[in-house]
Amino acid sequence: MYFKWSTCAVLLLAFTVALFVTLTTDSLNAQEPTPPYDPQQVPVPQQLPVAGLAAESYRQNCAPCHGASGDGDGPAGAAADPTVFSDPAVVWERSPAELFFVTKFGRIENLMPPWRNSLSDEQIWQAVYYAWNLHTSETEVAQGAELYARSCLACHGEEGRGEGREAGAGIPDFSTQELMIHLSQADLAERWREAHPELGSNWSSGQQKAVLEFIRGFTYQPVWAPFEVSGPGVITGQLVQGTENGPAPQQTAVTLNIYRQADLLTTRSAPVEAGGSFEFKNLPVDEGFYFLAETEHRTVRYTSPILAFSGPDFIEDRTGPERIETSLPVFESTSDPTGILVSRANWIIEHDPGRLLIGQLFTFDNRSDRTFIGTEDDLFDAPATLVIPLPESAQEVEIQDGLIGESYRLRQQILYDTRPVLPGGGSRQIFVRYRVSYPDESARISFPVPYETELLNVLVADLPGLEVDLSLEGETREPAGRETIQGVLFRRWSGPASGGSPVQLSLRGLIGAGGRDPRQDRGPQLNRELQVAAPPLDVRIPVVFGSVVALVLLASVVFFLQRERAKSPPTAEQLAAQREELIDRIARLDDLHALGELEERAWQKKRASLKSELIDIALVEQRSRGDG
Repeated sequence: MYFKWSTCAVLLLAFTVALFVTLTTDSLNAQEPTPPYDPQQVPVPQQLPVAGLAAESYRQNCAPCHGASGDGDGPAGAAADPTVFSDPAVVWERSPAELFFVTKFGRIENLMPPWRNSLSDEQIWQAVYYAWNLHTSETEVAQGAELYARSCLACHGEEGRGEGREAGAGIPDFSTQELMIHLSQADLAERWREAHPELGSNWSSGQQKAVLEFIRGFTYQPVWAPFEVSGPGVITGQLVQGTENGPAPQQTAVTLNIYRQADLLTTRSAPVEAGGSFEFKNLPVDEGFYFLAETEHRTVRYTSPILAFSGPDFIEDRTGPERIETSLPVFESTSDPTGILVSRANWIIEHDPGRLLIGQLFTFDNRSDRTFIGTEDDLFDAPATLVIPLPESAQEVEIQDGLIGESYRLRQQILYDTRPVLPGGGSRQIFVRYRVSYPDESARISFPVPYETELLNVLVADLPGLEVDLSLEGETREPAGRETIQGVLFRRWSGPASGGSPVQLSLRGLIGAGGRDPRQDRGPQLNRELQVAAPPLDVRIPVVFGSVVALVLLASVVFFLQRERAKSPPTAEQLAAQREELIDRIARLDDLHALGELEERAWQKKRASLKSELIDIALVEQRSRGDG
């Protein structure tokens, strides 16, 4: 199985949006009470958990609350009271089974969602031990290994199985998952004191803990341990010159990156034979392993498609090992930008009192057979490959996939990229977002069109009484239609655009600074309609312009809008309005339930969620009165 990187990036963004919506609506706001801890509900790991495989899962799913280092300082953790995994005293009293249970079934009173529908049991065990590793270190475990070898090895053996040369009857097997997952470090310490009160009596508490951390390592693989990957798989490939009449590639080696899910496990290198062929052997063929071959040509990095042994590149050979055949094209370079164009541009404009929130997504093609490495310009401090002029009034410019000052630069309201643009369609996507303020209830903005654009979609969120004029190449354009995306109504203009021809946008009837968004008044009715008639999420997600990128763009703009609003605490009037709106929504929900239009379980979940929001507002109001 393989994807081109550009397609993979779009799918990953869409998945992130869908996951965010799913988690917030189904896992947090509509959650059953947390079941009491039941060790019978904790499955024994079927294979040794590898903590390092959960690095990406922890970063995405756990770090927002628990923090990247387990300090409980994640951006979403302030109201959740997350477990501080970096504190040995916290982990000391908890068994791996307890951590597994909470991870799988959640702890809704602390806003901890259940992950049973998102992660497999194997992935949960990996995440548990990744979090476990955050309170210890390789140095501490190495110290414990030395003490174990000196005082415990003779009986308990090298692998903790109780098979040492001096082992007697009744020696516990520290490698038995059925035993160890239900014992905390405190339990192990207590058993140690009961069995060998004299052993380690002259050790410090730190030394005793180090030995126990080493013993725990018999049942999982720590993040710092090397992860060996092997199997019967073989990948053969061919370096090819993608530029017409270009010289034969002269690379001497190719690197293979080996991934498990989204985590890079290891890399291997193979020589390039005469004629450009290369081969990697002894590769794992299990589901979930992915491979990416890469090399460098004239300082530019080139990669193969993403490879796996379960997709279209899989070749079944019943007389030999599983095989994948692939190619790794390289290209000559050019400073001529004539092959660069925009195949699709989606611009979305949303409203906030006194300002517009704007997101622009550009999909670039390189229609030549050479890699575009950029052109020199006195304005830029590095060769510029892709240049996007912004409106003069653009403020707080942000980039979706990078930081300004790294591969991106911003000079005099001109955003430019310094990365090479490889040949191919959709070879680069850039998403930029910013805000534009206006003094009254009108705004006029000029958007430069930087490149020849095959399809430009401009979407402006609708408002009651909003007047919009859009002109391109000096001609006024009429809207092509209206689109409803995630409950927001947009007016849409679509068509090709010539490079260098600005889009002039004039808006009247905007929300003035300090005003109230009139669309909020329709919130309860919209929610009621969604509760009654909304199909499943995957059906409801619109496929706009033949792509999911519009949804991704809108979600990013909405996130930007919510974050900007969060900077200002709500006023007493806003809190009162929110409270009344929630009371009204609860009443409407009860009406739907009484009429039989909402099943019991869904009613209870949604009602509990709304009541929780109502309590939060009441607490904020109470604190506000106390501060006053």
